[in-house]
Amino acid sequence: MTAPLPDQESHDMLRTYAQIELPEGQRAELIGGEIVISPTPTNYHNWVYAQLHRLLDRGTPDELVVTNTTTVALPATGERYVPDLLICESAVLRDAREWQVPAEDVLLVGEITSMSTVLRDRKNKAQGYGRSRVPLYLLVDPLDGEGSATVFAEPDGSGRYRVEHRVLFGERFTLPEPFGLEIDTSVLRQE
Repeated sequence: MTAPLPDQESHDMLRTYAQIELPEGQRAELIGGEIVISPTPTNYHNWVYAQLHRLLDRGTPDELVVTNTTTVALPATGERYVPDLLICESAVLRDAREWQVPAEDVLLVGEITSMSTVLRDRKNKAQGYGRSRVPLYLLVDPLDGEGSATVFAEPDGSGRYRVEHRVLFGERFTLPEPFGLEIDTSVLRQE
């Protein structure tokens, strides 16, 4: 479990994070009191994202938007995550000056594991999203055997989700309301 940073240290870290200039092909996240710089995704990772985006966008109500690489501010931990996929109300993204979305405005976040993010995606981010009560966390894990997708629902605020449903690539799962959408993960298989 990661404790929130002390106020001054947290403020300094947020200021540093906001001012970071990254080399091409890199992105930064604030996770567990550290600024984590990682490479941008592989082509396969982006292909998986595109498949998920297509599936989710078709079944998402018009007032919601499916997007990517939007910074989510997590009040319970003071962290800033940049999920691979995010669904929120369209109005949340209309402020041209704002670069982050508060966790309470997020309906679903999705992470697609890669070699450089797998441990953070499976543990740290699940806990951070759960502590900040993000309603749904979708973990798509091509590195889990032949691949799996896990839906985490009903966050308890302590870093856990009460409901966890894992399927292997090729199986189907249903996202809870407000989506009620059945997802066929066979489209995520790497052929």
